[in-house]
Amino acid sequence: MLSTTRVALVAGLLLAALGAITTLSSGSNTHAKVAATFAGSVAHEGVSAHSFTVQREGDVEVTLTGLRPAATEKIGLGLGTPTAAGNCALVEAIDSTRVTDRIGGTLRKGTYCVAVYDSGDVTSAPLDYTVSVTEE
Repeated sequence: MLSTTRVALVAGLLLAALGAITTLSSGSNTHAKVAATFAGSVAHEGVSAHSFTVQREGDVEVTLTGLRPAATEKIGLGLGTPTAAGNCALVEAIDSTRVTDRIGGTLRKGTYCVAVYDSGDVTSAPLDYTVSVTEE
């Protein structure tokens, strides 16, 4: 059984994480600059995460820019905050992301992470991906 203090601490951490990302959208940002590009590979039931830093509050979008060997495949894409254990605690995620799909919103200054993961569509062969993070 969790104590009241533990429940309050967990609730506070969840609220802080949720408060870090606001105004989530799937719109396009024509005045954005590419802040980071990440590449990796995701195997069946796998996940890959990358951290990035936002220097000042502003609009940020994470876009799946490439997926090989088949660009028509779907993969999970998430945005969150890094944990002390080195994981990415997702605040927003889309399980069926295709190339050019994006997630994002207005982020406060701080460190965030993007995760690319198998949401059940990756076969036995790994998928290579590229994602870009843009800031306004």
